[in-house]
Amino acid sequence: MPGRYFEGNHPELESRLENHFARVRNSFKEKGWRGSLVLGGGYGRGEGGVMRGPEGVGFSNDLDYFLFDDAPGDPRLVSWCRETERSESVVLGIDVEIKCLRADSMGDPGRSMMFGDLVAGHVVVAGDAGFLARLREGLDFSRIAPEEAMRLLWNRGSGLLFSCCRMGRDEEKAFVIRNHAKLKLALGDAWLCLNGLYSPKCRERDARLANCDLPEGLSGLRKWHAEGVEFKFHPFAGGVAWSELEDQSRRLTEAWGVTYLAAEGKRLKRHFSGFPEYLAVPRLLHGTSFARNLALAGRDMLKRGGFLRPLGDYPRAGLMRAL
Repeated sequence: MPGRYFEGNHPELESRLENHFARVRNSFKEKGWRGSLVLGGGYGRGEGGVMRGPEGVGFSNDLDYFLFDDAPGDPRLVSWCRETERSESVVLGIDVEIKCLRADSMGDPGRSMMFGDLVAGHVVVAGDAGFLARLREGLDFSRIAPEEAMRLLWNRGSGLLFSCCRMGRDEEKAFVIRNHAKLKLALGDAWLCLNGLYSPKCRERDARLANCDLPEGLSGLRKWHAEGVEFKFHPFAGGVAWSELEDQSRRLTEAWGVTYLAAEGKRLKRHFSGFPEYLAVPRLLHGTSFARNLALAGRDMLKRGGFLRPLGDYPRAGLMRAL
């Protein structure tokens, strides 16, 4: 019988998680917080990874918490979150992260991959998060915004870049393998997102991608996505030669480029024949005004001695161009 937090049944890990929840819940109540503490991510959706090793099974994913509160910036609350993150990360051996925010800051969860996943599957650890169950009734992932595909690819593309920098160093092989697997999953997920076919369940996404029409240059996404799904549930840290990882890195980079330009083309409502044309766009991000972007550049010049170009675009766009 499958467990609550994993695809398979792992009573020892489930017990460790339950004990962790009890510690956090008791501390939450002792402090008198009135908000809601909710576990999202893979373990919150019942899709947590299980790492097998010589000493048995262990956790592999981070624990991603969302703390909904009317005053998310309260220094006392933030301090409690940071201390809880530190102490529980040591006990569990994985990173524990808590994001503090107001419930109304989620906006329309059907437009967001992160918030949509959270609404679709989560574990309430403390407080009352009934508003998430009510939001689930009208959840429609066919309306997910193309910005979500761009953000996903940007994050995983950064991981691929960091992996390239660590290629050939045996102590970093697990990092490279993990980030390749994450990108394999993300490429297919981004394509589904762009075509209104995204689902919060990765097995369901894999089935949809298997029946999805793909352009000739991206036909490898199906195989890669299936490998990414299997790694998500059953990760590993070795057993792959560096030569294979180097070849894989080249092919993943090419596929990332094609998928990224497709995502950005849909977001910006224009066709890009290649990256030179994309890099020539004066402004990639339109969430802030030209005047505010100039002010941010001035701030960075005063504080850091320089600013990201082109002048007038939001600073993050400079990093997007560099990637």
